[in-house]
Amino acid sequence: MFTEAFSGQAFVRAMLDFERALAAAEAEVGVIPQDAARVIAKVCADLSLEPEALAAEAKRSGSLAVPLVKALTEHVARADARAAAFVHYGSTSQDVLDTALILCLKPCLTDADSVLGTAVSRLAGHARRNARVVMLGRTLMQPATPITAGLKIARWAAALHRCRLRLAEARERALCIQLGGAVGTLDALAGKRAGVRNGLAMRLHLHEARVWHDQRDELLRVMAELAIVTETIGKIARDVSLLSQAEVGEMLESAPTKGVGGSSAMPHKRNPVACLQALAAAVRAPGLMATLLSGSLGEHERALGGWQAELVTIPELVDATGGALDALERIAEGLVVNAERMKANLEALQGLVFSERLARVIARDTDRASALALVDDWSAAAVRERRHLKDVALAARPSLAGQIDAVFSLEAIVAELAPVLEETLEGVAG
Repeated sequence: MFTEAFSGQAFVRAMLDFERALAAAEAEVGVIPQDAARVIAKVCADLSLEPEALAAEAKRSGSLAVPLVKALTEHVARADARAAAFVHYGSTSQDVLDTALILCLKPCLTDADSVLGTAVSRLAGHARRNARVVMLGRTLMQPATPITAGLKIARWAAALHRCRLRLAEARERALCIQLGGAVGTLDALAGKRAGVRNGLAMRLHLHEARVWHDQRDELLRVMAELAIVTETIGKIARDVSLLSQAEVGEMLESAPTKGVGGSSAMPHKRNPVACLQALAAAVRAPGLMATLLSGSLGEHERALGGWQAELVTIPELVDATGGALDALERIAEGLVVNAERMKANLEALQGLVFSERLARVIARDTDRASALALVDDWSAAAVRERRHLKDVALAARPSLAGQIDAVFSLEAIVAELAPVLEETLEGVAG
């Protein structure tokens, strides 16, 4: 969908749709003759132009719209010489290009919303199913305190849900026509400006807007939201790929399938290809967004080089987001949680990841600093003597018997984190 939406043929068709709708809107309020609008509409519907030929000719004018309008005018003139005078009336190249860009972007945003909605629902389902599965929390790539797999996945779902809400808001503000004429004043339309804008917007199923050709804030905002979506998916992919390493083995992006993620040299391998795709997209997005931000520093009423760079960069960023969303679909649908491996990795650390919980119990009878220092000594002894931290603590302080069972209890962790999981998923579908 994303690649097709910005294909050369799709963009040319969007420009012709603009010209057809513009003529009809102008005719409706009496700016151009109705007969001329009908001829222009028919030619726009029938005309087939080669994107490559237009692009080659556009090198001489600096705008793809110039050769398109020229070709359209020539074809209209063959049908009706008088009607040809009203092609592109009162408009300018940037009106055509900006509106065509929005027309191509619209289905991509609709598709993105659908994918995000489905992914959020599926991940929320995974989160609830794994609410009682305890796993290592990890900070700075090292074991930290335990969490649940459900909570980890719930955070992914919540982040994507927030992305979806922000993208929907930005989409509503960005999906607007651009119609300003040479310097944004639509002076050729005089008092008919509002009527033409409204008619154009209605025919193209876009929102009406005042000119935005020299201020790109709303377009930048929606593209920034797409970049954030891409990075959010990349973060999920990073987590899943790390957890899927054989020596960790706690999650997989999907159950192993013959032919998926295989290696050309090592038959045993099953590479996390969905994660790879998402991460490749996430690596691309920041640089593309930086280009768009740089390009927004336009000169006066029409930029030289800045908005022209958007026409190349926006499809690339949309393509990156499309790749990330495609990967997200596969991860959200096929995610595998290995509860046994999570428990084994916890147990392999001899209770050390419960040290913070143990220190909180000790701190009831002393100050926090002393409690932390004491548990630090016990942790060092546990590592040195290859003993469980609980056994070391009880040997050093038998009076703790009966007080610290909950410290090392997985059930206690599940109970404590259950409300956190519900809080995380509040308002998230699933």
